Amino acid sequence: MIKFQNHFKLLILVLLSSCSSLDFFQSAYSDFVPSLYKESYIVQPGDSIWSISIKQNLDVNLLIENNNLENPFIIYPNQKLILRREKSNNNYVENSKITEWHYPLGKKSKNIINDEAWLIIKEPKGTPIHSIYSGKIVVSGPDIPGYGNLVMISHPNGFLSLYAHCDRIFVNTGDEVKKGEVIAQIGNSEAAYPMLRFQLRKNGKPMMNDKLDFLF
Repeated sequence: MIKFQNHFKLLILVLLSSCSSLDFFQSAYSDFVPSLYKESYIVQPGDSIWSISIKQNLDVNLLIENNNLENPFIIYPNQKLILRREKSNNNYVENSKITEWHYPLGKKSKNIINDEAWLIIKEPKGTPIHSIYSGKIVVSGPDIPGYGNLVMISHPNGFLSLYAHCDRIFVNTGDEVKKGEVIAQIGNSEAAYPMLRFQLRKNGKPMMNDKLDFLF
């Protein structure tokens, strides 16, 4: 009986909780739901199409198509975007069909930290950063919080390369670049020390580091 009374009291406390508390629990619960299963996203201040695609591991072209966005793809805070993706237990692309990539620093570094889907390369500030393949610059500058001065390049066949925490950047959004072209220098913008934080994505999904070994 005592155990039942305790449960009943707990139920009463929950029922007497304020609406704000219920909203809090609902919000907290939604944070635990994998983004892979979410069908929509509410635009937050400072968001861009590219930052959302990175956060949601979603192909930016699919995000644009799902929401009928037109160039220059302007979005607004509190705008609801449809994600629409297939459910999958694997967030990472297993392999790549493209070969002959150019190493991001020209030659392979010995100072590499593997962080799941990121390569953290510790080299002196000012070290040249190269485009790994030909493509188009889609982000150039501090446009996405947490990445410092960022260069993002769209490559053929759904590939996207990210170069974070740069110092000087030598390319602008919309520029076409060639494989091996110097695009920036290593820096420590929004980083504790000079580094290149590099990632390669396929159709919006990051490639695991053990799959990058054969590329570089």
